Amino acid sequence: MNRRYIYIFILSTVTILLGTFGYMIVEHLSFFDSLWLTVVSVLTVGYGDIIPLSDEGKVFTLILIPIAIGIVTYSLGVVAASIIEGSISEEAQKKKMMKRINKMNNHFIISGFGRVGEKVFEQLQNDKQQVVVIDEREEVFEQLRHKAYVIQGDATDDSILIQAGVERAKGLVTTLPDDANNVFVTLTVKGMNPNAQVVARAEKDGSEEKLKRAGADRVISPSHIGGIRMAMSILKPVSTDYVDTIFSSNNENYNVEEIQVSGHSSWHNCTIKQLDVRANYGVTIVGVKRGTQFIRNPAAEEVIQREDVLIVLGEQAQLERFEQLV
Repeated sequence: MNRRYIYIFILSTVTILLGTFGYMIVEHLSFFDSLWLTVVSVLTVGYGDIIPLSDEGKVFTLILIPIAIGIVTYSLGVVAASIIEGSISEEAQKKKMMKRINKMNNHFIISGFGRVGEKVFEQLQNDKQQVVVIDEREEVFEQLRHKAYVIQGDATDDSILIQAGVERAKGLVTTLPDDANNVFVTLTVKGMNPNAQVVARAEKDGSEEKLKRAGADRVISPSHIGGIRMAMSILKPVSTDYVDTIFSSNNENYNVEEIQVSGHSSWHNCTIKQLDVRANYGVTIVGVKRGTQFIRNPAAEEVIQREDVLIVLGEQAQLERFEQLV
């Protein structure tokens, strides 16, 4: 607790106790009447039902009231200052946050911070990505404002997306529970930044096609994926547990990375066997994306080409070293 509030409490308590016992002594009043007279005097209410009658009581009141008024004035000043400072501090924090967001490039935006949005946020944070969260609810803003970049507002509003830096963003994940809103957000984002990757949540069966027509690069149905995972958990529990260890946010040492072969890479026209990736780098190439073609479980004789995207599995330190070489 703020020390100033402690001082106010102590001073107020001491003043009321002194006034109460003072009136008991000089006016010979009961404890309750003395307490009543002290409180109405301190608060300058003055009901007049109980008043000091003796000269000693009047002198005591003349001393008590200025002291009490000073304490009350000080208390009101402290409370008012705290409210003003809090408002100013909050406004300053918002401006500081907006300045940092305005400097961001290639960041990610999350629209909606429900159960799905929260998991997306955790995964991106674990991957050390810059993230801006948009949510209408004040409790979400209060929850995140000290540990993340968050904007309180409606993601379907163009001005809110602009505040989040959508024109400079690398991608946006819209996790709103309403499919129509996700379609609207997708259309708006693609209109502002056609190069931004958009991943959209879909709840209804017919919404996936609509979201793709709106421009979504990926459409994810949590209920569909959840159903498949539950079925796989009962049919192939060991395999499911293994996949979970790879994608679990708690497993920071083991990961999957997408690594693009640069145009000047010495690996061009080399086979996976020649590179002996597993022995030399401790990672495994589990897939290759070449243009629109996806090569799953590539053979040892597969030739690596420039601009190929390699899907690589391994420990994080090994993946980072491998990416630098590629």
